[in-house]
Amino acid sequence: MSRSSNAEELNSETSSLAPPAADEEGADTRAIMLPGTELPGAVYITVVAAFAWMLMMAWLAFSSSDGIDLDLGIATGLALMFLGVPLAIHHTATHLMHRAGMSVRTFLNTPFDTYTGEMSPRQAWLEVAMIPISLAIAATLIGLVFLFAR
Repeated sequence: MSRSSNAEELNSETSSLAPPAADEEGADTRAIMLPGTELPGAVYITVVAAFAWMLMMAWLAFSSSDGIDLDLGIATGLALMFLGVPLAIHHTATHLMHRAGMSVRTFLNTPFDTYTGEMSPRQAWLEVAMIPISLAIAATLIGLVFLFAR
């Protein structure tokens, strides 16, 4: 096969993968969602606050001069990075698309759509926040046991 026929074949394959134009039949008319706008900001604040509480309890209970501070510093730096990257992505997308996120009132008054069907918005919020809040409670209890056992 010649080089030009390979290029033509590749162009024909990639052109069939392109989405149809807006005026063509079968065009996707869904709005483009910003990353992080599926839930209101208060849900994400709940998760971040729970992880911040967990880190604060770790620092209060376990910080000492025997090298633990370095480990806690690394854990804090990683937590800031893991939380900062999605925040930077959302911030950049918001400025590029000039769209705001959903309000809490709107979120609580509309059913939350999932792959398996609709669910209550309060239940969705609880499912998102349950693990971070459980970890924060566990860190608090472990820290208290450690401090009282000293």
